Amino acid sequence: MMARILSVILLCGCLAAADQEEVEGGKCERIKLPYCQDLGYNWTAMPNLMGHRDQKEAEEAMEKFSGLISSECSVHARFLLCSAFAPLCSEQVSGSVSACRALCDTVSEDCRDQLKLLPATVALDCGAFPLRAVRRLCMRPPNASELEPEPQPPPRWPFRDPELREHGCSPAHAMSPTGECWPACGQHARYSQPAKRTAEVWMNTLAWLSLLSTSFALLTFCAEPSRYRYPERPMVWMAACHAVVATAYVIRSWLGARAVSCAGGALAVDGLASPACVAFFSLTYYFTLAADAWFANACVAWYLTAASEWSTEALERAAAYLHAAAWGWAGAWTAAALALRRVTADELTGTCGVARAAAGALVGVPRGALLLAAVALAAGACPGIVRVRRALDSRGARRVGRLAVRAAAGGALYLLLAAAATAAKLLEARIGESQGEVPALAALEASPAEGAWGGLPACLGLACGVAAGAWAWSRKSGAVWRAALCPPRKAPCCAPPLLRPHHPYYKRPLHVSRV
Repeated sequence: MMARILSVILLCGCLAAADQEEVEGGKCERIKLPYCQDLGYNWTAMPNLMGHRDQKEAEEAMEKFSGLISSECSVHARFLLCSAFAPLCSEQVSGSVSACRALCDTVSEDCRDQLKLLPATVALDCGAFPLRAVRRLCMRPPNASELEPEPQPPPRWPFRDPELREHGCSPAHAMSPTGECWPACGQHARYSQPAKRTAEVWMNTLAWLSLLSTSFALLTFCAEPSRYRYPERPMVWMAACHAVVATAYVIRSWLGARAVSCAGGALAVDGLASPACVAFFSLTYYFTLAADAWFANACVAWYLTAASEWSTEALERAAAYLHAAAWGWAGAWTAAALALRRVTADELTGTCGVARAAAGALVGVPRGALLLAAVALAAGACPGIVRVRRALDSRGARRVGRLAVRAAAGGALYLLLAAAATAAKLLEARIGESQGEVPALAALEASPAEGAWGGLPACLGLACGVAAGAWAWSRKSGAVWRAALCPPRKAPCCAPPLLRPHHPYYKRPLHVSRV
């Protein structure tokens, strides 16, 4: 009885082994697809290159390419499709093997007209096939001529020699902690040395100009705080925010690009992997949004003053709400960017900022909303300012007019620069996406357009800091500084009160000539 049971078990095992054999990386099974018979191999493994879980599902999907096969536009079309829907499986190879990408490029070129007739949901993606140039195993069709050279894949790197390093990355690239090839620190992968040097000079120059402009404005406020009450007080906070941004860029110039933008031997692709990258991003992103929020608060204060006739004291009582709105808005968006890990380093500028893929959501939305709100509030305040001028006498009307013109000029300059910085960041992200900001295309050399736009958002952002301190550039500020640095000469302390020059009853003695 026991012998019969063992015989049945052995028989079942032999039948199973005839139809399926176990190899490393999956189970091999006989090819059952009608189109994939007599190809030079008989075993395949699922899931295939297209993600199908079994041969029945693969057969149903392959029916959509029946017209391409029957057209005989290429002698290798059937082999190519079968290598994708039923890849080779062998006990000598770990995993399944499909055709090479060069063969897919050839079939795509030969069957260009037939591929256009496929449904919109069906496409032949040659990027899914392996490249022999990167030492990945792939098949050649059995009917290919040995004398016929295999078509070379499109150049992926900006150099002629296709040799790779031991870690699998091209020259000037290094393996990142995520296992992808990204520009190496200290190398010139996508941008040349002159382009980086130009961006460095512009950023450092504008950073110092921004720091000097905002520092002058803040020191002027400290010298005479009563001069900058609401509705002008938000400009002080706006200058303070841009002073922090400029300081971050100045410190970055001292530390160097490598200290800020690198994590190990590669750029900080995931910015959270580098504490210096996180610190730089948090300071610049948070205080840039806070500065825009205070610019919007300035327009709110002018609107309430002109349209609703709020007094300075009423605005000071509501200042807590303006502070909560400005700092809370910037903090919420900064926390969102860090939580979503949308922080990355930039090779050209050596800084850290919002990843290009998230520029629209994390730069365009918050900054665009604040700038549009500021424009709407400023437009609503204009009729109120005109009404106030008409209600005053000529002297008061001239004073209000000068103040309004000064505020409008400074606000228009800041609005123009902030809008240009936002648009440049969005355009840079769009150009980067068109060039392919993915690991497979990260080694492509930057196009001239991308190189021209690369450092522009940072430079325009620093120029906003210069404009943020422009409200303090006036003759009255010069008088304040002259009074602080060159105080008027005082009378001697021992002189009697009536003999002091500034006493109301003091009379200058007459000059008596002697004969």
